[in-house]
Amino acid sequence: MRDLSKPQVMDRPRKSTQNSKAQEAGRKWVEQLEKQLEAATSQFDEALATLPVPHRRVERWKYTPVNGWWRAIGKRAQITAKQAGCEPCPIPGLDAYRLVFVNGEFDAEASDLPVYPGIVCSPLSLVPQTDQAPRGSNSLEQEDWFAALNGKFAKEGLFLRIGDGISLDRPLLVHHHSTGEGCAAFLRHDIEIGVNAEIKLIHWSTASQPSRGVVNISTKATVGSNGRFQLDKVQDEEGHIQHMAFEEIQQAQDSRVDVYTMTIRGQWVRNDASFRLDGKGAHAELNGIYLPDNTEFVDNHTTVDHRAAHCTSSEHYKGILYGKSTGVFNGKVFVRPDAQQTNAYQQNANILVSDQATMNAKPELEIYADDVKCSHGCTIGQFDEEALFYAQSRGVGVDAAKAMLVHAFIDEILDGVAVHEVRLEVNHRLAEKHQWTEWSDHLE
Repeated sequence: MRDLSKPQVMDRPRKSTQNSKAQEAGRKWVEQLEKQLEAATSQFDEALATLPVPHRRVERWKYTPVNGWWRAIGKRAQITAKQAGCEPCPIPGLDAYRLVFVNGEFDAEASDLPVYPGIVCSPLSLVPQTDQAPRGSNSLEQEDWFAALNGKFAKEGLFLRIGDGISLDRPLLVHHHSTGEGCAAFLRHDIEIGVNAEIKLIHWSTASQPSRGVVNISTKATVGSNGRFQLDKVQDEEGHIQHMAFEEIQQAQDSRVDVYTMTIRGQWVRNDASFRLDGKGAHAELNGIYLPDNTEFVDNHTTVDHRAAHCTSSEHYKGILYGKSTGVFNGKVFVRPDAQQTNAYQQNANILVSDQATMNAKPELEIYADDVKCSHGCTIGQFDEEALFYAQSRGVGVDAAKAMLVHAFIDEILDGVAVHEVRLEVNHRLAEKHQWTEWSDHLE
């Protein structure tokens, strides 16, 4: 009999999900990483050896090429933000605590950690293994090959504990910068937010123009009862960086989590967000924008697992695709038998500016409860010709008219960004990238 208490995941078991060429490419690359990064054996070696290396015949990777990962990796060298010519804080006017990482290594001189009652904030490398969150048999590292890769090689990242009833007085910025040829960065952020606690966190990733390499970041967070976690995540990487990001978030009763993912630049980006709503009355908010150009590739995968009654979730992702760029959206909502009175909303909307741009979208619902309200939808289209004509008939140039429509399209998402300065800088960088000279970054 089928076990309805356990979600039937997208990649249902098959006789064989492995591809011999992909397995060999992955094995050789792991060997190269072990040599260059001087990595020891770990508990994730078996997972890396037995899990299928992603390839196009795996449903979750059907539209996502991974060949760009199998590139040469150089030896890890300590470099500071100052040596890399990188601003520690990439957001003008932001008053925030910060941790700065360059090529996966913590830069103490460029960082400004909070010293605050009830809060422990530190680079992960300085925290004893016994104090870190355990990664057991049910962790993502035992189910996904790229997550297992992070499990083996990530020795650095953010370690954060927010005590019960504590609210940090300023946002916390985690800035990661990639630079150089053959760079490889693996970061693991370990976060626990207590009962009635609150924090605003910013993840900002940058890379210098000539950079070539890979970034693999895993963020694990647990949020206590009535806790509040707001995460603004921005990816603005020049050069040729393969960027893989995981978020695993567990929520207790009446907690609220808001995650806003904004991809400005990135040759290859995949965001894989997984939410588990364990407590009654929890709410998860997942929103994102992506505006790839040229041959850029952006993939957003989301999973929201409703495990308790009276929980709500809302997902809204919007994309505008230029040039020969490619976008992917795959969102899945699980509703378990005990999760009655669930209210789940999911929407993905896209505009193809070029006839050479491609968008692959797959919103999904998997429901095992009968008293729920769930909806999903997806649209893919082009600029509204009537709206463009209306603007031009009133003396607005075609480029300015398109910029106005873009602003109106994505502003619904940007309005919810937790930190005002982040929103302003995202607007500014989008205007620079797409040369929207009429764009205003002086928003209310």
